Amino acid sequence: MIMLWAVPFLRPFRYCCETRLHKVYPVITVVNFILLGLTLHSLKSITFNDLFFALVTGFEEAVEKTEQLLLGVAALVAICVVWKFKDRVFEVLGVENAASLFGDFRDWATCWSMKRFHPVELFIWKVEGLPSARLHSLNDVFCEVSLGYNVAMKTRVHHRAGHSCVFKETLQLNFDPYDTEHRLTISIKSQEVVGAADIVQLQLGAEQVRRLEERMEGAASRTIGWGSKADPAVWAPSNFQCMDLVPAGKIYLRFVKAD
Repeated sequence: MIMLWAVPFLRPFRYCCETRLHKVYPVITVVNFILLGLTLHSLKSITFNDLFFALVTGFEEAVEKTEQLLLGVAALVAICVVWKFKDRVFEVLGVENAASLFGDFRDWATCWSMKRFHPVELFIWKVEGLPSARLHSLNDVFCEVSLGYNVAMKTRVHHRAGHSCVFKETLQLNFDPYDTEHRLTISIKSQEVVGAADIVQLQLGAEQVRRLEERMEGAASRTIGWGSKADPAVWAPSNFQCMDLVPAGKIYLRFVKAD
């Protein structure tokens, strides 16, 4: 039967049949069924009914296996979708910093070791040239910083700061210099009656933070955190890097490796 279906592609039949396949194959199919009927009629060990029900059984098993395969593929796709959007799902459920619950490949590969992290102190001096979040009032400015597994941290709100604000605040972060996925996000926001409105933003990759990172002289005797406000050398303008905010404005930052 298969040989008959292959005849139109063999010489010398190919040249006369290649443009008439839509007519040739129905004839070949009818001839095949006639030959099959004659063969089954001459055989005593198998009948046409046996062949028919065997084909039906095989088709039924194929449908069942295909259904099981499709259900398995659908389950895998559903798991991948849930895993892809797990952070948003947990955010909707009110779970803060949901990424730390599952981690990523580096966490599983290192058995959740913290050796690749080291503490970094971020000094925020001031911001300038901020656009207005509201047309009818001045900005009530505060800064929100997030990086990877660190809990999002916020400075205090500076009421009616307007287009510029002097923060002089420090934040401590766990920093992974080899993390190429997470970015340090510094958001300048305006406090509203309910929630906050984004004004400007700055994002820095791990390599950028590593280049800006410095070691502070006399770190052993320096007060970390709020006490550093009393040290004028810490807040010397020459120590800070001016960076452009998006969409407008400038921010003055400093990164110190807090060993």
